[in-house]
Amino acid sequence: MNHIHLTKLGVVCLVMMLIAAVNTVSSTTKKDRSSMMKDGHILYVGGSNPGNYSKIQDAIDNASQGDIVFVYDDSAPYYENIAINVQIHLIGENRNTTSIEGGNHAVSIFVDGVTVSGFRISNVGDFWNCCGFYVISQGNNISNNNIVNNLRMNGIFLDCASYNTIYGNLIENNNYHGIRLEYASHNIIVNNRIVNNRGYGIYLWESRDNLLMGNTVKQSFWDGLMLGDNCGSNTIFHNNFIDNPENAYDETGNTWDNGSSGNYWSDYYGSDTDGDGIGDSPYQIPGNKSQDMYPLMKPYGEQTLDIKITRTGRFGVTITVTNTGTADVTNVDWNSRLIGGFLLVPSERYHQGTLSFLVPGQEIILQKVDVFFGIGIIDIQVTVGETTASMRGFLFLFFF
Repeated sequence: MNHIHLTKLGVVCLVMMLIAAVNTVSSTTKKDRSSMMKDGHILYVGGSNPGNYSKIQDAIDNASQGDIVFVYDDSAPYYENIAINVQIHLIGENRNTTSIEGGNHAVSIFVDGVTVSGFRISNVGDFWNCCGFYVISQGNNISNNNIVNNLRMNGIFLDCASYNTIYGNLIENNNYHGIRLEYASHNIIVNNRIVNNRGYGIYLWESRDNLLMGNTVKQSFWDGLMLGDNCGSNTIFHNNFIDNPENAYDETGNTWDNGSSGNYWSDYYGSDTDGDGIGDSPYQIPGNKSQDMYPLMKPYGEQTLDIKITRTGRFGVTITVTNTGTADVTNVDWNSRLIGGFLLVPSERYHQGTLSFLVPGQEIILQKVDVFFGIGIIDIQVTVGETTASMRGFLFLFFF
């Protein structure tokens, strides 16, 4: 096949505007908390300031349209079932540590125009078919959450819900479907990682005109993507379907490429004689004779990170990370664990954060550590996304 020119500029622009809106909310909570608090636009949960709420639901019940409810992670886990009945921005401090646990649905959204970002949903589900996020409204944004290790639940369930955006979530190790849509249309499902769920990775039923792009669906117990009855006019491209029992099933017939580029399939064994990265023969999708006309030979948007740990001067260590892949890196969690000692008496430091954005070829300093006089062993382990690096040695003049 000839060299391709991707035609997704309009979709990407829309997605980036939605992402920017979420990032603006997060930035505002950090920079202007004191001034906006006086105006009553931000309600705080947790934290040490007098007047902060101790429960998320109490803050929501006292919020007005357009308010921000900012949740600190120091009081997590929050054992609540959240019901959102007012248009707000619900923002967690850290998607790894601002956790919500409890029975039934963790977060239910009943009104339009809600944003929820920055939470960890885990250990939820007292009965079958519970949800991390249960949505029955329109125009919501659920982004950059970890929905992991839950008992009897769907990760995200859009029930008769349209025009929603599901972006950048990790949905892993849940005991039912990763993302579920029923009677839901015109939704954007982009850049989610859906791994090792005990139902379908993504399940659509009576749902049309949805966009699925840039998702990785891996090691589901059932099909990676199931398109059931009356699920036509959906567009699916630039996704990675990896090691599912059946990577996809399409009962209705949908669009599986953008006219020049399709999806990556781990069970595609076709050839690429001209080396353009597109398979020479279509990928056959079980069900209603659907085809991906332009199957990708490699996973789409490979995010390859290089971590370097180096000594700087006599008393310092610098950790850098470089995006050596072909895709932008967005909202990747990182952590570092440094074990050292003074006169062989061990001490330990643990740091974590989120790498918000890194373009191909870009290098940043993730962390700098200064050390002082002493003698001891240093052991540094750094993990960024799925990439890990370590350094171990015996250092003089070393002390945390």
